[in-house]
Amino acid sequence: MIEPLPDQHAQKQSIIRALFIDTADDNYVLARFCFHANLDVDFFWLAVHCLEKYLKAALLCNDRSSRDYGHKIVDLYEDVVPLAPELLPETLTQPDEMELELWHDERTKDFIARLYSNGQAANRYQLFGYALRAEDLLKLDQIVFGVRRLCQPLEAHFLLVRRRGVPDESKRQRMNRDEGSWRLHAKLEEIMSRKHGETLQRALLDSNYPFAPKDWVSPPMTYRYSGRDSVLIRRLLDPLRSGPTNFAEVDKLWNWVKANIEIPRELRGAIQDELNSKTP
Repeated sequence: MIEPLPDQHAQKQSIIRALFIDTADDNYVLARFCFHANLDVDFFWLAVHCLEKYLKAALLCNDRSSRDYGHKIVDLYEDVVPLAPELLPETLTQPDEMELELWHDERTKDFIARLYSNGQAANRYQLFGYALRAEDLLKLDQIVFGVRRLCQPLEAHFLLVRRRGVPDESKRQRMNRDEGSWRLHAKLEEIMSRKHGETLQRALLDSNYPFAPKDWVSPPMTYRYSGRDSVLIRRLLDPLRSGPTNFAEVDKLWNWVKANIEIPRELRGAIQDELNSKTP
């Protein structure tokens, strides 16, 4: 059923676009740039950041609150799915252009949880380390494409107002068969049209199968794996695995870390438990 636009629709949309959609578009383009530039820490952080904003925008555009979530994209995604479950992929699919052996089948919600574990706010400092898979950018593209198009009033008329001779369809209904319905005429669409220069346009569209025009020519994509352990593991736990003789030095270093560096409670507890288990 077609629903009327909410009160102060235009004013609310201008706020949502400025605070959430346009800044998420910037984060998304920069995440893609970082992936291709091997800047993995920033890729994960920006990927989580852009999804957080798109998900909050989807809630706000559909008369829900975005408060009290923080950076928790797993919880956000769980609450956005009921808005239009038929428009969000349950499983992320391998593009035809990617070699079969490089792809890992993964449910969307599992990818979002893994993305969050690598790109959560505390991991900007690499407290946990990370593991990057070859297909992670292509999976991010798919979920951004699915979530971003929900950043509009889904139950409103697809033209926002009813018009004579035009099908009486909601935006949600129209999306099932209209390839252009994902366009929000926001920052991302400006970047696609090269309004902000060729560098950002290529960062957005190269090897971007959901968003790039069919005639877009991309250079060959380099697929790679990457990972890094936390420096806390390397400096505190690895020496103890060599034997108990290093315990005094490790304990002294751990006391300095606890006194001077902010560490999430769960990580602090896990390291302490590990150290306790190796106490001579």
